[in-house]
Amino acid sequence: MSLDQSTSLEDQLGDVRHGLTRLGRLLSSRRVHSGMAGAAGVTLPQQAMHVLRALGDRDPLPMGDLARAARMDAGAVSRQVRLLEEAGLAERTPSPQHRSVVLVVATPEGRAMARRFESVRSSQLSRALAEWSDDDRAELGRLLLRLVDDLQSTPYLSTDAD
Repeated sequence: MSLDQSTSLEDQLGDVRHGLTRLGRLLSSRRVHSGMAGAAGVTLPQQAMHVLRALGDRDPLPMGDLARAARMDAGAVSRQVRLLEEAGLAERTPSPQHRSVVLVVATPEGRAMARRFESVRSSQLSRALAEWSDDDRAELGRLLLRLVDDLQSTPYLSTDAD
């Protein structure tokens, strides 16, 4: 590989890293959450809304499964579920099969709130991509899924770059 090709590859990787950094910041931004939440009539903090969205219209979930679905640790999910319970948006009940297992389910109000929030998110994405061609939107979706799959299956290796 020539130096020009190597530089070009590094430039491309730099652009990908920069784009991923910007996307990550956008998706985790409190200001963005506040804008979406305001448009949806939601007053929940970002983490609580994340847990409520993970509950969605699902059947009751054990706390551990909810933590995995929300991609959060169990302690953080427990704190957010408590907040959702206090707001009347979720309920905890013991499992009928295993009394030591706690099940969590969104209340009808919680499900309605999660749907409103998702509707705002979906509408915003739809408007943002409105000028993109059908092929470009399909390609973006395909490439994003491929990237996530490849990142998850690629191990971290030491580069010994000191």
